[in-house]
Amino acid sequence: MHVFVTGASGFIGSAVTRALVTRGHRVTGLARDAAAVAKVRAAGGEPVPGSLADLAVLARAAEAADAVVHTAATTGSDRPVVDAAAVTAMLDALPRGVFLSTSAAPCTRSSREPVAEEENAPPDGPLAWLAAAEQRVLAAPRVRGVIVRAPMVYGDAAGPLAGLVHAARQARAARYIDDGAARWSTVHVRDLAVGYALLLEGDARGVFHAAEAEPVAMAALFAAIADAAEVPLASWSLAAARAAIGPMADFLAMDAAIHAGKLCRLGWTPRVGASVGGIIGALGNPAQGYRPAQSGA
Repeated sequence: MHVFVTGASGFIGSAVTRALVTRGHRVTGLARDAAAVAKVRAAGGEPVPGSLADLAVLARAAEAADAVVHTAATTGSDRPVVDAAAVTAMLDALPRGVFLSTSAAPCTRSSREPVAEEENAPPDGPLAWLAAAEQRVLAAPRVRGVIVRAPMVYGDAAGPLAGLVHAARQARAARYIDDGAARWSTVHVRDLAVGYALLLEGDARGVFHAAEAEPVAMAALFAAIADAAEVPLASWSLAAARAAIGPMADFLAMDAAIHAGKLCRLGWTPRVGASVGGIIGALGNPAQGYRPAQSGA
């Protein structure tokens, strides 16, 4: 297949690009600057210069492809508007094939026990726009629409986990919120990329979760972050966390446990995550890059 990947130089997109190229597919990847061009090439893809704001570029790239994998996102308050325009441009141009878009675990019902794809609840707060974004893809004519809801993605010294470790070092403490009982599902980025490939290569459509079997409690996660960052572990109130880190506090205080039964039934198994001991094991393993190598295993 010829697959056009947005965000091909990013954390998830570059892993998807590598997985697809390894499996024999041709990947063209959106690249907004020279550094992104180099990353797309390093992952085995062919760069397409442009950004999510370049609607004509997106349309041409989608029209030439058999499938689109959408992983790119802006970080400003205009993210929902930018995403809607970009996705609409690509969907209108894609004459056939598959459109796979990335969503998030909070679109499910909030729960400490893993929930399935159909157990939805309208998201609120900063992620409320994702409900409309998912439906935009699922209702599109002519194409096979697929949504992947990813939880906390980790691996290879990058992703949100790297930001949490860095923040702990900067603050000289790793702090979980309240009693730390909130639970999040997790997935290694390379396992997630294989899930994308399986969904592209098959005939499935609809919403799929990608997650390891056991969610992790925030208290346990931040204990491992404290160990990796070599700082003390502490707790703080949700109010104090909001004052210090803004909307991220509400994400870390919520429950987001999801079940990946549908994807597993297609043959997906989180092998890399199992081999490194999950997110806790990755934090303790210098080879995963989240802790100084001299600190030991």
